[in-house]
Amino acid sequence: MESPSGSPTPSSADLSTHRSEESEGQLFEGQLAIYAISYSPNGKLIATGRQDNSVRIYNSQSGRMLLDLKGHTGEVMALSFSHNGTQLASGSGDHTIRIWNTNSGDTVGEPWEAHSDDVNSVAYSPDDKVIATAGYDGLVRIWDVATRAKIVEITDHPAAVQSVRFSPDGSQLASACDDGNVRIYDARTGALVLGPLKVHTNVVRAITYCPDGTRIASCSDDCTIRIWDSVTGTMVVGPLEGHVGEVECIEYSPDGKTLLSGSHDTTMRLWDSFTGKLIAGLLEQHSSMICCVAYSPDGSTICTGSEDHTICLWDAATGDLLLDPLRGHKQRVSSVAFSPDGRRILSGSWDHTMKLWNSASGELVDFSVHHPAAVQSVRFSPDGIQLASGCGDGNVRIYDARSGALVLGPLEGHTELVRALAYCPDGTRIASCSDDCTIRIWDSVTGNMVLGPLEGHTDSVACVEYSPDGKTLLTGSHDVTMRLWDSFTGKLIAGPLRRHYGAVRGLSHSPDGGRFVSGAEDGAIRVWDASTREVWEVILDLSAHSQWVHCVMFSPDGKLLASAGSNGELFLWDSETGERLRIMTGLDSTS
Repeated sequence: MESPSGSPTPSSADLSTHRSEESEGQLFEGQLAIYAISYSPNGKLIATGRQDNSVRIYNSQSGRMLLDLKGHTGEVMALSFSHNGTQLASGSGDHTIRIWNTNSGDTVGEPWEAHSDDVNSVAYSPDDKVIATAGYDGLVRIWDVATRAKIVEITDHPAAVQSVRFSPDGSQLASACDDGNVRIYDARTGALVLGPLKVHTNVVRAITYCPDGTRIASCSDDCTIRIWDSVTGTMVVGPLEGHVGEVECIEYSPDGKTLLSGSHDTTMRLWDSFTGKLIAGLLEQHSSMICCVAYSPDGSTICTGSEDHTICLWDAATGDLLLDPLRGHKQRVSSVAFSPDGRRILSGSWDHTMKLWNSASGELVDFSVHHPAAVQSVRFSPDGIQLASGCGDGNVRIYDARSGALVLGPLEGHTELVRALAYCPDGTRIASCSDDCTIRIWDSVTGNMVLGPLEGHTDSVACVEYSPDGKTLLTGSHDVTMRLWDSFTGKLIAGPLRRHYGAVRGLSHSPDGGRFVSGAEDGAIRVWDASTREVWEVILDLSAHSQWVHCVMFSPDGKLLASAGSNGELFLWDSETGERLRIMTGLDSTS
């Protein structure tokens, strides 16, 4: 992955000849591997290099694909935006380099064969006049961008070169080699200045200069990170240890104070770049996507359920794991809920069961309720007396929370699986939403359907939430819209509102009812002003998740916001400012 650079967003006229049929409305998604990624310097564009030999450029805010650039005949392994933002260089398994105009998508000049094997890395010099390339053939070359002339060739690497980087002033060029060493060269002559710097015991995967150019960080298949003085070649910090898999990528923060690393162990870690102290180790207790999240009533604990069949309890203040993962389910944990007193946790799973846990000890209470299909949603009633479940058989059931005995149901009405449930604040009614595109409201005492079906959504309704005063009902759907309903009459008050570019997966009201938050498959989280029902205004637009957002929730005091992504990311936000306070997990989903 090459360092970010920038370009202005192309106009529709510029892109017309390079749009694929799928580019209209396409988000950050696909079925093929991505081998390289680069941000433009102004942050507006993201480029990806793909297994299908193409380069794609996206709008980083909306996720829309702007350009689909074809020409390479091998996988695109390396990318680098020019610092002035007008060009993008790509290196490929076809041994060639291509330069693209980031406005029009046209190639700038002819491609050229840079190496006799895969091109592993490309990097623009700070003045954008030359490009450095590194290949699997063990060579490093520097090229004149305007003429394609080879200016420098470095031949002293004994193995494949994985990465090259220019120093911020352009005077040095650093390389990372499969022999486990870092080397620093004069960028004008190609003469070796420092190295080989021998400390890593395995392949060096990536290198990066700190912003002032005085230090270089390297990461390796030996699972460590090391920081070097770029003038003396002395290792000044390290080894930074903690990763249990090969460290694949590393980047300095813009102020040079921190260092972010990513590893084959599926975690990222944030380090103090001067002391080497671990600032944030992204916890790895879930090995797959987080499907559900719930706050304890006092806001001190966050509970998550995962596709890996486990439940985790986290300290909301520190991000620490409070207990070993709770194990007992045999399939995905699809829903979790705290009892009103915070002493118990209810979980529902695709293994057809509901289970009850002691939230302090993590012990499984002698209570397990079996369903005829996957349990999609579970809820405690506000007084803690009832448990409600939404099931894959399309029915709602209500149980005694002490004994687990069925009190009401199955409540029949939906024709497809029930996605979510919500009790109204006084506990007298339960709302359910379904893949049949409808919402229904039930009397929690008699089991009668008192309202519905509420119709209007054109695809599965994934989430439903009562307002704190119980007067309205908010729904989100796979049709990418949200709607606001009168909970007593069923009348549509507002919507359909389309502000997400993917299915709306999660909704939550702030405790005072003044705001609500939405999370969707476009990876975005949006906080809305709920005071004006007819015209909804976005207060905060948070787009940090790398994959779709599965669930969102306000803390009980409304000050914090938790969001969980499909690749195991769990973020904690300041709900007023939008500042991301904590990353509690950070795993790639294998689902």
